[in-house]
Amino acid sequence: MDKEDEKYPVSRREMLRTKLGLGLAQSLGYALGRAHGVGKHVENAFREPVPPSPPAPEIAVYLRPPGAIDEISFTAQCTKCNACIEACPPKTLVPLTGVFGKAFETPVIDPTLGGCTMCDDRPCAKACFEEGVDIIEAMLPLNMGHATIHRSACRSHIGEECTLCIDVCPIDQAITQDWRKIPVVNQDICTGCGICVNSCPVEPVAISILPMKYRPPKSVQPDHDQNAQGPSPD
Repeated sequence: MDKEDEKYPVSRREMLRTKLGLGLAQSLGYALGRAHGVGKHVENAFREPVPPSPPAPEIAVYLRPPGAIDEISFTAQCTKCNACIEACPPKTLVPLTGVFGKAFETPVIDPTLGGCTMCDDRPCAKACFEEGVDIIEAMLPLNMGHATIHRSACRSHIGEECTLCIDVCPIDQAITQDWRKIPVVNQDICTGCGICVNSCPVEPVAISILPMKYRPPKSVQPDHDQNAQGPSPD
């Protein structure tokens, strides 16, 4: 044994081998630990129920003219020509303000100006059609939303007799009185015309109109003959 071997009982080559072995063992142990952790994570993911996705944000809806198609299509296709606003006999249609985006200056009903009188000839729909936009369909029902009464502000709630909203309502039984003689809205009948809002004598007004949340999309009508017997053979 030479002096070098006496000084270092374990050769440098063996030391390197030992260090390399320890390093490999540590790396292998770390890799196995990571793999085990990932496996546990995957296993737990299969065992645990997936949380539901958050609901999609709802778009804002506005009190549109009777027969207006769905809000997204209406807002996207409206040219803001004001033809329906100019054709409205009671002048209750106005451009929408106080909002941003495509809805700005599109037509809405302002109940404080008198409400929609639900004209039989639907001049707003006719004007829209003549302008080539056709996003107000005359064949759709006269349904814009429904009224809601804020009882804390209603005169009848504090004992004063008031039936003005009932008296002006154009829809029979849409607004009635309960046993306390407080006005009650039948949402299945109410069309949301807003005439009752204009009649309310208190300030702030005790009635609000909630716009129709879902409106039908634009329909595609087949070409029928005058007797509604189906498409014309010609």
